[in-house]
Amino acid sequence: MRMISQAGSIIAMHMSIAHLAPWRKTIAAPMRALIGLLTCAMLLAWPARAPAADAGGGGAVEIRNGPTPGELELRAHGTVELAPELIVEEQRADGTFKRVQHLDRDTLRLVASCDRRPGTCVTIDEGGLRPVPWSGMSCSSQCNQRCDRNVPLHGRFRFVVMSCDGGTRFEGSVFELPEEP
Repeated sequence: MRMISQAGSIIAMHMSIAHLAPWRKTIAAPMRALIGLLTCAMLLAWPARAPAADAGGGGAVEIRNGPTPGELELRAHGTVELAPELIVEEQRADGTFKRVQHLDRDTLRLVASCDRRPGTCVTIDEGGLRPVPWSGMSCSSQCNQRCDRNVPLHGRFRFVVMSCDGGTRFEGSVFELPEEP
């Protein structure tokens, strides 16, 4: 008797699943679409950060491009100690980046004016820093005004700064320097 009861339960369960099959097919495609849309929305809303965006417990650094190519502003979420060097990288045809060498006697600096020289570290906080812009030139790039072999550069570039200990890298967005006519 017990086996008949269990068999009846299995048949009843099978029948209820069989009755759900048409409903399951009707709802499956819209559910998959909804899950796909929610996944895309979550990915788009996820904050974009540079790799390893925490510099020794200090916070994250945001590099904002200015209205003119070569201008930038650094903002920190918290207080961050950065190395004083401002790195410029050029985007290659394959999408990778390569450091631009020999700018402004080989180093652009995180300085608000050319008459100031930074120490071994530069402190950035919520107040931010607007360094002297990169001119887009190969030699008189920032503060070096004595250059007899100056060439205007063009292409796609980004700014990069490093934490003072060199362990964290912060990358800015790509900007374009158009070729001069």
